[in-house]
Amino acid sequence: MMHYAALEHLVNQVHRAVFELRSTLETNNLDALETILEQTSAALQAINSYAGVGVPRLKADIKALEPAQSTHLMQLLDEAAIHHQVNGELINLAMQRSAAMQSFMAQQSFGATYESSGAIPGVVGGVLSKKI
Repeated sequence: MMHYAALEHLVNQVHRAVFELRSTLETNNLDALETILEQTSAALQAINSYAGVGVPRLKADIKALEPAQSTHLMQLLDEAAIHHQVNGELINLAMQRSAAMQSFMAQQSFGATYESSGAIPGVVGGVLSKKI
């Protein structure tokens, strides 16, 4: 079993990463998205590989702590789980928005209507540019 400080650091790392991802998605801050996705991925990988078992072992070790410490860490884990769920919903909404914008751009494009190549402005490799 890990010491409380090490468990607290791990849980805080995950909590902070998924919260920052949520904030980044909510504000549509595309410039920060790549960095925060990497941080979130690393934090989630750390928690999923905890003690070679993952979250079930982490929760068992947290429950073995003093009640006040255990309650605090479990609350952080619960909040992180909520942020993680919301992040999934925000990502789905962003994908739907992107598809809608691409469709709108295609309908409004002179090239899509009058050129044989069907060019869509603002679309690079099937992904909308940050300028839109």
